[in-house]
Amino acid sequence: MKPMERPGSVTAFGILNIAFAVLGVFGLLGTIALFSMTGTSINPVVKIMRESPALATWLKLSIPLGLLSCGVLLAAGIGLLRLENWGRKLSIGYAIYGIIFSTIGLVMNFIFLLGPLLEEASRKQGPEAAGAFGGAVGGSIGGCFGLIYPILLLVFMTRPKILAAFHPPSPPPLPFT
Repeated sequence: MKPMERPGSVTAFGILNIAFAVLGVFGLLGTIALFSMTGTSINPVVKIMRESPALATWLKLSIPLGLLSCGVLLAAGIGLLRLENWGRKLSIGYAIYGIIFSTIGLVMNFIFLLGPLLEEASRKQGPEAAGAFGGAVGGSIGGCFGLIYPILLLVFMTRPKILAAFHPPSPPPLPFT
């Protein structure tokens, strides 16, 4: 019986999982740095973060969860590269978590960040208004793009060809002699 070939998408998603885990850690470190800025800042996002207890609470909750999810994504990527079924299952779990968490994040940002940024843009003129508006629009578009990878990961990890790669057919039983 010929062994099944390793699907290229498994390798690709393994590498992407690892890359996105590393990028996620750097992104979270940037968020921590932004959140911990001291003094008065002209950055409207920092100003809104300081004035919104709900947004601050959301960030304090999402940062440790984000670090944990980066660890899960890293482990899942390693599992996929080793063609371990637990890596596929962990990838599916991460994808479901990523879809739910990203959707909640979009709603939280829309309520507590986008609205105030647009309100600030309407009160200002020139580059400050453009910056606030650009930040609001860019954040919303970025959040939507953040949903693409978990959706693709979920779709690919549940495809029959991928399932078969992680569960190769058993060899036929030996005949009785």
